[in-house]
Amino acid sequence: MSRFLHTLSAILFYILGTSFFLAIVLRQNAIAGTAPQVWMDIADLPLLLTGLLYGGVSLYRSVRNDEHVSHALIVGLALPLGILFSLLLITNFLTPSL
Repeated sequence: MSRFLHTLSAILFYILGTSFFLAIVLRQNAIAGTAPQVWMDIADLPLLLTGLLYGGVSLYRSVRNDEHVSHALIVGLALPLGILFSLLLITNFLTPSL
């Protein structure tokens, strides 16, 4: 299961990362109007989620014992990554008070 999740999150991370990079280039060169900025506003959280998922599964696969599933390791990795994603989610939706 971890191999499938690792492969899926890697594919999604690379696709979203490439599209995000392309949107930055298009925005900086003022080529596509407001579409790149809209895409960057929409795709930031999915890119963050797939990046954290890809990194977490990669770390799990490099640390775990190949014989059995370690639930303590899964919780030990998922908890800090979930807290980090929650904090970044909150800061994403905070409005500046200027």
